[in-house]
Amino acid sequence: MNSDHAIKKLESFRSIRSPFMRWTLHLLPWAILLTIPLIIANYGANASIVMYVTGLLTAALSLFAFRLLMKKIPQAFSTIWDRKIIVECEPASQDIARDKDFADNREPRKDSQYVEMKYLEFIRKLEDWMNSPFQMVTGLFFSLFVLTWDYSSKAEFLIAFIIGIMAWKMTVTAIYVWKLGKDFCIEPQLGHADKCGGLSPLGELCLWNAIIVTIPAIYLGSWIIVGMITEPLTSYFLQSEEYASLFSWLLFVPVLFALIAFFLPLRSTHQLMLRWRDKKRSQLDHLEQYIYRLECRILEEAESMNEKEYECLFRERELMEQLYRQSRMIPVWPFNTGIITRLLLSQSIPFFGIFTHVLSLIKRLP
Repeated sequence: MNSDHAIKKLESFRSIRSPFMRWTLHLLPWAILLTIPLIIANYGANASIVMYVTGLLTAALSLFAFRLLMKKIPQAFSTIWDRKIIVECEPASQDIARDKDFADNREPRKDSQYVEMKYLEFIRKLEDWMNSPFQMVTGLFFSLFVLTWDYSSKAEFLIAFIIGIMAWKMTVTAIYVWKLGKDFCIEPQLGHADKCGGLSPLGELCLWNAIIVTIPAIYLGSWIIVGMITEPLTSYFLQSEEYASLFSWLLFVPVLFALIAFFLPLRSTHQLMLRWRDKKRSQLDHLEQYIYRLECRILEEAESMNEKEYECLFRERELMEQLYRQSRMIPVWPFNTGIITRLLLSQSIPFFGIFTHVLSLIKRLP
């Protein structure tokens, strides 16, 4: 089997197979944005209307972010495969295979054809689950929440239905990122430019999953902050004050889910990278001993060696030391400082909202 099969499969990968759903997700955020100025023109820009339209803006931004996530899914899995990081796993021995915890003792196997067949099946199942009929059930379940509102429109039912489908696809994405570390072994690339063994596409995928969940948290946190920066008894202050308690408690939900959506799917890959680090550390220990033996040889035979032999040994020692220094920092998570920084920045407003809520609770204590 040609190694291009996996790439071709990912090029034809469809996160959203239904043409109706693709067009809906393409047009709906723009329709929401066009609705906002019409609402303001008809009802004015008082505090309650601004809160409503910023909620619509939040929904539109979430949809835009979701569309980006759908594009990144085949790109991420294609990049990981193209970098030849994915390898098949097999038990180290038959005794280990019978052990229920044998997954922790797996060793890479270089059967590339078998690995590719298994990876193709993995991608096929991912696509099937992304487009499972269960996504409609999730959409209907989310749309039922609209019935609990005092006022609701057909457009809000549609938005809730789409959000339910988004939740399904995001959950499947997270599960399959987690499954990647369970179904395969990995051979990260020490010294890769992304500083995490070439596995940054997985971190990017989980980052976007977390950002989609974080956008509503930014909306809730922003309205809590509005009450802190506006003059008392103004319309915006009163609007924020009315919802501050509810928003403060609701804020915990998207923040918690964002952190779970980022870290939990990556945990299986993290465990594989920890075992890979232990293996590399053993190799580095041997390299360190080799450098030590070179140094001893240079010191002991310095007087008897000619200039050419001395230069060769000295150059070899320098190269080994350079390799050792480059290999000392072994990554153990499939994300780099850039990815984690963006995650923390996205959580800054929600965290500030939670902090102010906790502070207000402390002040109320006797």
